[in-house]
Amino acid sequence: MVATGSLTTALGFLPNWWRETTDAKALDALLLGWQQACGWKTCGVVLSQEGARWVRTVEVGQCLEASPPPELPDALRRLKNGEATVLYSIPDSSGRVFAPVQPLGRSPGVVWADKRLGEPWTDNERVYMAVTAQMIERSPALTALLGAVVDPERLQQRLGDAAVICGRLAHDFDNLLQGVIGFADLTAPLVTPGSQAAGFIAEIGKIGQRGIQFTQQLHQLSRSGQVKPNPGSVPLAIAKEEARLKPILPPGLRIEKDLPNTLPAVAMEATPLQTVLGHLLENAVEACPQGGVVRVSAKSVELTEADARVYLGRVGVGTHLQVVITDSGVGIKPELRRRLFVEPFFTTKVRHRGLGLAIAYRVLCSHRGGILLDSVPAPGSGTQVRVVLPLAAIRPPNVANSPIATAVGG
Repeated sequence: MVATGSLTTALGFLPNWWRETTDAKALDALLLGWQQACGWKTCGVVLSQEGARWVRTVEVGQCLEASPPPELPDALRRLKNGEATVLYSIPDSSGRVFAPVQPLGRSPGVVWADKRLGEPWTDNERVYMAVTAQMIERSPALTALLGAVVDPERLQQRLGDAAVICGRLAHDFDNLLQGVIGFADLTAPLVTPGSQAAGFIAEIGKIGQRGIQFTQQLHQLSRSGQVKPNPGSVPLAIAKEEARLKPILPPGLRIEKDLPNTLPAVAMEATPLQTVLGHLLENAVEACPQGGVVRVSAKSVELTEADARVYLGRVGVGTHLQVVITDSGVGIKPELRRRLFVEPFFTTKVRHRGLGLAIAYRVLCSHRGGILLDSVPAPGSGTQVRVVLPLAAIRPPNVANSPIATAVGG
């Protein structure tokens, strides 16, 4: 019989993390079972969930909500810098070990455990902690808690297939709509101005123009996989898109910008850059129908491999330009935000087709960029979108995520 707390028993527990479940409380039960199998004095997990922290601590056979361990900030810093596990001295314990938990497309978290006095940590046990953390981040129980995790390769393939079909449909519909608009224009002079017939013809023309706007989005999705890494200017792209949106801004809405003159050029030329930022700005504006504030800021950031994995896309390590667009709207409900990056064309907007973020995401992936959608931290409200783009002079050679794409509902 193998004693509880032995490495053999701990290894035997590992397959439990892969049990299929849709129960959001399954992770609590797994943590309790893990503590018992491994014989930890205490253990726990800290994860980011919808802009807040999800913290569980297991002790005396119970799974409790508790404050995160005081070593957490330093542990996250060290793990982010590449350490596989970190060990801290703890009173009445042989030490507390942290290992990184990094679900795809989410902020990093940790799993941790304390050992009883007189039971020092071995190298094999620290390796076991790192392996357990990797299994937790892919566990169905974690998916049930945080929502579905994106499969980037599958999503990229689905978007790529859709882009081919959209390109063909857009071309055919362009021809049909041009015929409708053309004959409406030819007919208009033949009827009495101001008559009912003239009004009907004008409406036909407007409907045709709205159809053209839709086919333009289909063309954008079709072309969004093309790589155009010539230098582009984020401030210039923002200025042009702000001017385009100005006539349709809701009353009282303000767009505030923090775009230093020293921002470097990015490896994406003007047209695709405006496409990405335009769709994101338009979403932010539409989220504030009664007025409010849309804030746009940008700065250079240095991304580690751990930083890059937070973003959905093809983000590499190194220097990037980060663009943050924040709105002061009501925000996106957590259950809807989870669907955005799992269902490619999901949208909550009645007159939209879910193409905006799908286009932005595919453009970003093609140019080795990434996107992250989150709630505005309390006490604010609204949605915050972070985009990272490689610099024009520094095309990152290493890609932290697999070659891909991910998105949704504009």
